[in-house]
Amino acid sequence: MSVLDYTQRRLYGYRAPPDKILLNYASRKMPLLFDEREYHMGTLNKVFTAQWLSANQVVCATKCNKLFVLDLKTGKQVFIPTLQSRSSPPLGNMEHCGIHSVAINPSGTLLATGGEEPHNLAIYRLPSFDPLHIGEGTHTDWIFSITWLDDKFLVTGSRDSSVAVWEVEDSIQLAQQTGTEQSCRESDPDSCLEQLHKQQAAQDNQGEQLHNQAAHQDSHVEQPHSLADQESSVNIPSYSTIQAVLTKKCCLGEKVRAVVYNSRSEELVGLTSNGYLNVWNVKGLKEVCTASAPFSRENTSLILDLDKRLYAVGSQSHVSLMDMTAMKCALNIPSKDKGTGVRSISFRGDVVTMGTGAGSLLFYDLRAGRFMDCNCGMTLRLRTGEGWLRHDEMYQEF
Repeated sequence: MSVLDYTQRRLYGYRAPPDKILLNYASRKMPLLFDEREYHMGTLNKVFTAQWLSANQVVCATKCNKLFVLDLKTGKQVFIPTLQSRSSPPLGNMEHCGIHSVAINPSGTLLATGGEEPHNLAIYRLPSFDPLHIGEGTHTDWIFSITWLDDKFLVTGSRDSSVAVWEVEDSIQLAQQTGTEQSCRESDPDSCLEQLHKQQAAQDNQGEQLHNQAAHQDSHVEQPHSLADQESSVNIPSYSTIQAVLTKKCCLGEKVRAVVYNSRSEELVGLTSNGYLNVWNVKGLKEVCTASAPFSRENTSLILDLDKRLYAVGSQSHVSLMDMTAMKCALNIPSKDKGTGVRSISFRGDVVTMGTGAGSLLFYDLRAGRFMDCNCGMTLRLRTGEGWLRHDEMYQEF
């Protein structure tokens, strides 16, 4: 039903929910109005994942293992220190794959992401980004996906073909342990990030001064004690170590690339890279069923729409919509960028948005059964900028 039809029928007493009608209308019109604004990231590697903190702030995680908050008004970046393991040694010769997932709990008070080591879990308090926990001793390979079940429990999916359930302690207990002041907890994100930025700048200046002092020291002269004293004076927030309360191995699949939580059925669904959907009941992670995705190559993204009762699976060249109850494929949508992989998916009304490995955003209208087009008749495709490329041997080869 169009907005015009709704306004006409309203004269005769029709009472359809206007929010849903306007949502479907906006989801079709907004992509035509989008305008790209590019923010220069310097020499940072790919941004793997991002989450909105507020209307003007986005937290981003990169392939080079950096976590930072981007202010959309000023373009300023505030880098968040990644958390290091307290007990377990780093895995031998593990390549740093970066941080693949950032997730914020329903109340917006906690943020979960990857740690300094790619197989560890890091928990921060929002909006101050105070470090709370480092989760370790569970996964033996990279963490690919994180999703919250509620404000206290979250799930991680890993390259080691397992999923793990973690419990975060009550926020009141955390506040008592970390000694965070009430004024900081209740302040707005802008002031907290501004304070963090000032601390970061102060530590950078102090580190530069220490480096200059050390560089001017004669190698035959004993180092003064003041240098060590100055290094120890840098304020490093404390955080505790936690371990998973439950773990489950995928029997048929390999490399858990994405996990989603179905709050309606209280089921957890994990997608493996070779095309298996593993369904567990969250109470004890008892296996419910295992289903095959339509395509078995490069299954990397999974999302759930409760209103439509559909899962969307992104593979190498398709987005597959699967019925939530029967776990059967209802529709396969071929990507316009075939072979580059569907890296992200989202539902907005009747429009499915897919992001591809070629740096494009495509919009598929479920009601019309086709991709949205521009006013000129061409397929609507939003492309990202080229960004920064390192001109190394791989660049010269490809």
